[in-house]
Amino acid sequence: MNIVLRELWTVPRFLAWEDGQEGKHEFDGTRIIEMTGGSRAHQRIVANLLRLLEDSLDPVRFDVVQEMRVNASGTIRYPDISVVTAPITEDTKTLHDAVVLFEVLSEDTAEIELGPKLAEYARLQSIRRYVTIDQRQMGVTSRERTQSGWTPTEVTSGSLELPELGTSLPLPAIYRRVRV
Repeated sequence: MNIVLRELWTVPRFLAWEDGQEGKHEFDGTRIIEMTGGSRAHQRIVANLLRLLEDSLDPVRFDVVQEMRVNASGTIRYPDISVVTAPITEDTKTLHDAVVLFEVLSEDTAEIELGPKLAEYARLQSIRRYVTIDQRQMGVTSRERTQSGWTPTEVTSGSLELPELGTSLPLPAIYRRVRV
């Protein structure tokens, strides 16, 4: 369900509204977009990423967060996984300083995640890397922030390098128990 708004909403107004709702919703500046569940492959990849990142990152320096909203300068998005500098408080509902964001692509969401979200995340200076993961075949696109914008690197074997986090993630571990 997408709700086209009849009047201009601000991010604070949206956040106040969403806090009273069941489920999650994104806000693209003009519409409220209801978030729906993903496929089993999507769920497994997210669970694998969460485990790999939590096991490999220093909890004093980084916190790994699943499906928490990110304020993207006028829009609100829910990346599958966000890595932020630690610590964040237990009552945090909205992230403002994510370092690396991960999205698992599906046919339904790829257009948004590779279009508007990519542009919105570019406006957040804290984001050093945006990683999109294909759930139908083993393949990751890692976009590093550079002075000229996002510099993409395709990874289809080996490991996903995350130098800003001081770790790398083996692709077979990201796709563990996913039939691709």
